[in-house]
Amino acid sequence: MMMSMHFTASSRVTLLFEFWDVNGPAGMVVSVLVVLLMTVFYELLKIWKVSLDSRSKPPSLPDSSSRTTLVETVSESSVPPAPPQHSSSNKRWFLFHVLQTAIHVVQVVLSYMLMLCIMSYSVWIFLGVVVGSAIGYFVAYPLLIRL
Repeated sequence: MMMSMHFTASSRVTLLFEFWDVNGPAGMVVSVLVVLLMTVFYELLKIWKVSLDSRSKPPSLPDSSSRTTLVETVSESSVPPAPPQHSSSNKRWFLFHVLQTAIHVVQVVLSYMLMLCIMSYSVWIFLGVVVGSAIGYFVAYPLLIRL
């Protein structure tokens, strides 16, 4: 079977796995909703990861009214988040780092799966990803502002 290399509006497509074979309008609607929800979840993961990253940042640089000059301070970007010196803090930092890593892996896997869905060249699946991204961003962005 030859795969088309242009967008089609057909209701027949195979997504990601051989068992996810869409053969009609009802299946396409369900598939678009699943892809849309995957995309919303992806956007929420991005915001969650940003919020976790902001919690692990070192204290910000002093403002211009401080007597310390910028030359005497280390820039934020050059200081990696280091594990604390206490053993209980080390364990908490390690668990936090494991959580960040797990979120990153899920985010990468989900993004590649969504890319492969788009590569099915179905207009409907593409629109599901675009609308899901818009909904996810619309819902998640206010959460980012509150951080």
